[in-house]
Amino acid sequence: MASRVGRIAAVASSFEAPVIDQALLETLPVAVYVCDLGGELTHYNRRAAALWGRQPDLAPPGWPRQGGATFFRPDGTYGRDCPMAAVLRSGEPADAIETVIERSDGERLTCLVNIAPLRNARGDVIGAINVLQTLSADRVATAESVAGESRFRDLLEALPSAIYTTDADGRITFYNEAAVRLAGRRPELGSDRWCVSWRLFNPDGTPLPHDQCPMAIALREDRPVRGLEAIAERPDGTRVAFMPFPTPLHDAAGTLIGAVNMLVDITDRKRAEQAVQQLNETLEQRVDAVRREMTATFAKLHETEHRFRLLVEGVRDYAIYMLDPDGFVTNWNSGAERIKGYAAAEIIGQHFSRFYTEEERAKGVPGMALAAARRNGTYGAEGLRVRKDGSAFWASVAISEIRDEAGTPVGFAKVTRDLTEKRAAEERIHQAQKMEAVGQLTGGVAHDFNNLLTAIVGNLELLATSLPAREERAQRYVGAALRAAARGSRLTEQLLAFSRRQEIRPEIVDVNHLLRDISILCQRIVGDGVQLALRLQDDLWTCHVDAAQLEAAVLNLSANARDAMNGSGGGSGCLTIATENVATGATDGIDLNAGDYVVLSVTDTGCGMSATVLSQAFEPFYTTKDVGKGTGLGLSQVYGFAKQSGGAARIESRMGVGTTVRIYLPRRDGKVVDGVSDARGHGAPIPGANILVVDDDADVREMTVDMLSELGYRILVATNGPEALAILRRDNAVDLLFSDVVMPEGMSGVELARTARRLRPDIKILLSSGHPGDTRSQPTRPEFPFIAKPYRPSTLAQKIEDVLAAGAAVAG
Repeated sequence: MASRVGRIAAVASSFEAPVIDQALLETLPVAVYVCDLGGELTHYNRRAAALWGRQPDLAPPGWPRQGGATFFRPDGTYGRDCPMAAVLRSGEPADAIETVIERSDGERLTCLVNIAPLRNARGDVIGAINVLQTLSADRVATAESVAGESRFRDLLEALPSAIYTTDADGRITFYNEAAVRLAGRRPELGSDRWCVSWRLFNPDGTPLPHDQCPMAIALREDRPVRGLEAIAERPDGTRVAFMPFPTPLHDAAGTLIGAVNMLVDITDRKRAEQAVQQLNETLEQRVDAVRREMTATFAKLHETEHRFRLLVEGVRDYAIYMLDPDGFVTNWNSGAERIKGYAAAEIIGQHFSRFYTEEERAKGVPGMALAAARRNGTYGAEGLRVRKDGSAFWASVAISEIRDEAGTPVGFAKVTRDLTEKRAAEERIHQAQKMEAVGQLTGGVAHDFNNLLTAIVGNLELLATSLPAREERAQRYVGAALRAAARGSRLTEQLLAFSRRQEIRPEIVDVNHLLRDISILCQRIVGDGVQLALRLQDDLWTCHVDAAQLEAAVLNLSANARDAMNGSGGGSGCLTIATENVATGATDGIDLNAGDYVVLSVTDTGCGMSATVLSQAFEPFYTTKDVGKGTGLGLSQVYGFAKQSGGAARIESRMGVGTTVRIYLPRRDGKVVDGVSDARGHGAPIPGANILVVDDDADVREMTVDMLSELGYRILVATNGPEALAILRRDNAVDLLFSDVVMPEGMSGVELARTARRLRPDIKILLSSGHPGDTRSQPTRPEFPFIAKPYRPSTLAQKIEDVLAAGAAVAG
């Protein structure tokens, strides 16, 4: 009940006086009344009148009464000061106060009162709103509700994370004690704004403007803000690093009434990260110290092998061993046995060059390393080394020359560190960063290319319609150009798929069912000489993906498998498509969050990929096929589809053995959609409708104007959002706003559409972009009708006809 009062108060508080929608009050299922700052009754609903037993006049002189009835304390004594007067005086809300009121007919009723102050934009109290609920019939239920709210507040107070709420203007309306501890001060409810009350800094220490703090962004842009970090300075000068999670709050009508924010203190985590960094630096220093200590010890104790073992035998993270002056191993610690795989009896007496690759041995690298250690006293390098089983690993090597007390060289101390895991992690991070950068680049290229194609396709079709029918050669040229433009459009779709900016329509999908449906098509792609095997796990989890994109990904992989097997086995082999449920942990991959996934794998017995090809396989336009036989976008589409679906794609391959591509799709429970069409009837188009065309690209704008003019529409033109708004303010005859999404002057097409809808609620709106990712804020139900570039004149004409014929609020 208190939260409902708070939502009503938040809506009313935007006015300078307590202005309340009477119709809204009448829809509430409880007794509600409102008074101004002087305590005079300004509004009440019919349930309040029924509770009082009469309908009082609004704004009566004085205010000694509780609404339309006399106020008593729960013990039956007359109250000189009612809760409403107390709220107006203090400005603090009154929640779940039990009172007794006497109706006009003398009957007394026990009620539960919830009162919230109303404030203007400056934060001044201008009135209050009261919700009364009788306890005679449902006292137990109401008490339980109050107890539940109390327990909820107790829960918030008990949480270790700082939590606070604000109204729509950013003023704090609630906070728990953890927030007080984190802030180092106790905010003042109803006036303090958290962003303004602190000195805030970015993680790098630069000042963070108040209008850029996460809570300000969440309220301004009406969206949750995640993934940001900040530093706050307490009143005592200490600083605390934290991660905020502000989330806007809305009332039942969808109006923004405030926000809730959880602040997670990450100071200890930051200290731990610094400690890890210092530990790594200290570790390297310790290695140097161990090497120096070994050199000094061996100089004194080169004849005492036992003492050497006491020094290094316990070290298992490093291979530490001695070489004689010619490079033969003289002793061996447990770390060397673990890293290199040799027992001491197997390796002592052998030359250390056997740890190098054949190529480095042929170049004389082991000898050059010892020569450098003799010359400089020490030698360090990184490179591939070989274990006993023949496997290679990346190692950091340090060799130090050892001399006796007389200065005579007696051998070398060698320390080897296995860097395989470290390099693998660095490579995963590098690959993820590279793919993200390439994705951003290709997405931008696709966007610009779609703009070009829009102008090309539109002008070609206009040209085709203006050519005489007898000009067959010219018509043939135009047709060839249009077909080439269509191929270009398909290429941009694949580029957008890789950059994860394609327009997707996800639904709950049974992957096994989809694979069985397209298995015949997969068999046709690979040919009769290739055996197709489906190994589908029973009780497979469902996923929330675009079924068409998933089908395209499987068909792309089947085509790649066919080409790989044609090159290695004359069109024969086996293609295996499998599914399984997999639960991954936090350390399973740099590009995959922990969770439940459906893994779809496509395995062929083809020629396989080299390490070089494997590292570039997902990159757009990279292909090993002959010129004209592949665009290099098939695997890029698979990668982009997996990432945009919230999963990942990975490749495993061995030369001469075959390749497996795995697509990880996040589990999503729900009812499988069974292909319901979205057909809807359209009314007749509006003849001679007025259309405002907004596009900063001159070629696209000119082509669009010509196209729509030929269809009989009256056209107005603007190059950016401010120009368009100026036209809308002076011309009320505009029926439809047709705007590009990405535009200059600091106003996007979406922002222009929202502003236009506020100015003209009846105006029809159609947005367009060569970059479907521009409208991904609501991927399953766009806010405005949308047509993707490049579009053909017939497609645009039909879309505009649909939008003009539909209701003003239809989104298609």
